[in-house]
Amino acid sequence: MGFENHEFEAEQGPSWQRPNWRFGETDELTGALDPTQMAVEIKAAAKAAGKPIAQGDAVAAASDSIRAMMLVRTYRVRGHLAANLDPLGLSKQEIPADLDPAYHGFTDADLDRPVYVGGTLGFDWVSIRELVATLRANYCGTVGLEYMHIADVEERRFLQERMEGKDKAISFSPEGKKAILGKVIEAEQYEKFLARKYVGTKRFGLDGGEAMIPALEAIIKYGGALGVREIVYGMPHRGRLNVLANVLAKPYRIIFHEFSGGSANPEDVGGSGDVKYHLGTSTDREFDGIKVHMSLAPNPSHLEAVNPVVLGKVRANQTIRDDLGKDKHVQVLPVLLHGDAAFAGQGIVWECLGFSGIRGYNTGGCIHFIVNNQVGFTTSPQFARSSPYPSDVAKGVQAPIFHVNGDDPEAVTFACKMAIEFRQKFKRDIVIDMWCYRRFGHNEGDEPSFTQPLMYKTIKGKPGVSDVYAARLQAEGVIDGNWAAEHATRFVGLLEQEFTAGQNYKANEADWFGGRWAGLNKPADPETARRNVPTGMTKKLMDGLGRTLTTVPEGLTIHPTLNRVLEAKKTMFSSGENFDWATGEALAFGSLLSEGYGVRLSGQDSGRGTFSHRHAVGGPDRRA
Repeated sequence: MGFENHEFEAEQGPSWQRPNWRFGETDELTGALDPTQMAVEIKAAAKAAGKPIAQGDAVAAASDSIRAMMLVRTYRVRGHLAANLDPLGLSKQEIPADLDPAYHGFTDADLDRPVYVGGTLGFDWVSIRELVATLRANYCGTVGLEYMHIADVEERRFLQERMEGKDKAISFSPEGKKAILGKVIEAEQYEKFLARKYVGTKRFGLDGGEAMIPALEAIIKYGGALGVREIVYGMPHRGRLNVLANVLAKPYRIIFHEFSGGSANPEDVGGSGDVKYHLGTSTDREFDGIKVHMSLAPNPSHLEAVNPVVLGKVRANQTIRDDLGKDKHVQVLPVLLHGDAAFAGQGIVWECLGFSGIRGYNTGGCIHFIVNNQVGFTTSPQFARSSPYPSDVAKGVQAPIFHVNGDDPEAVTFACKMAIEFRQKFKRDIVIDMWCYRRFGHNEGDEPSFTQPLMYKTIKGKPGVSDVYAARLQAEGVIDGNWAAEHATRFVGLLEQEFTAGQNYKANEADWFGGRWAGLNKPADPETARRNVPTGMTKKLMDGLGRTLTTVPEGLTIHPTLNRVLEAKKTMFSSGENFDWATGEALAFGSLLSEGYGVRLSGQDSGRGTFSHRHAVGGPDRRA
């Protein structure tokens, strides 16, 4: 039996289909690759410029234009493969053959002949030499962008408009450059200070990846300007103490107090007793008069296990702030930091990415920042994963990916600025993959040259990130020869003061139950702590819930089998016999709703999945 007698609407899809589910047009150059149309455009453009050309010349020019546009597309797709990403210079990446003009049929004699590209990269007519120079500057510098796997044309154009063109070099004002250098110096000196004061203590330092600190600060600053009012962070050990101090502004004296065995919690609030590089905090920071609340979730040694916790917390805060749904997801931002091996190797990463666009779980996009030490724990990438980059798994949800050289703090900060702009506009995940290194191995008690002798021979003689960047700014005339040293001296002096203050630090009165936690208090006695309180419901409420649970809305025709189930439940409520666990669960939910509490139904048994529960749709949380 065939489908000959059936008619289908071309655009018809399932009732649950998401608007952005289908793959749309995947190449905006499609129209430009029609030789006839291109020849017509070239003739018109030449005439408008006062240099009309014959039809035969227009056809030849169209051939040049098409090959030039294919060259542009190749750089958009594969330019990142020629980018300068490795601060150690150990990753030797040959320039792919198809990035060479000769691959596209342009000889040396053709390089200076004007070619029509119709506004691409801001050019109407351009020589191949200038076109390639611009493409290399845009896509093969210290930032490499992967985005042509994205189906949405507008998302690609958004990124192209910010990356492409002769005038699109990464630029910051002199004051901005000084601010970036200052944060890099503070990140570096903070690690050195901890190493001096707590010799032999594990801290999982950020040494080699300090460019992350000003970049994360940029997310707060630009995010606040774009509507973000709360950021929830999750991260592993690497750099946690630096993030706590220099991004979330946890007082240095408290961190030093904790290093000495003290607690940051008042005596009336119990502490976790966990090691320093597992701890979290919350704080407020203000940029340009805009206050942003930030919290860092505690995280055990299971690394990426914190990811769903952070995303769930963000989703809850979005619910509280009424920040869910179309044109929302603006105020609360998740930021997840990852190690390179963990991002590529732990399944929970993909599970969270896979849920990122699903109704009920969507948080409006997460910014993922990979601290790519190029070595995982002790293993070189070629022996640890099958993909070229640790970030490749994110292509499965069409997330744009910025690969950045960690020795260029401006590039890393630029990538984070782009990331927050993209997230706020399109409400989708985005990844920054910062290539850096670990100066002291997996932890400060490790001897990394046992497993990576060549890498650590290079690292041993390598100047720090602040030295590299300070030398660059001095060459540009932004700072003088003393600026960096003076800034470091002032900052170390501050740390010494805070270290002394930390020895006598005492936590203030507990304020853990303020704000939205007002009204919650620690139990005054052990008996109260057991919470032995009546939890039953009145017969009147139970009868009312029973009627609600077994009444089919008027005009709705249900499946005959489901109807028999509901009739049996009616009998159960009227007789009071043979109650089942599923009904008890529904009564519990119903009683909470009757008291004004929200109930979130989630999972495959709620409106989209298995067994006979699939008809039970999670009504209280149906927003996108």
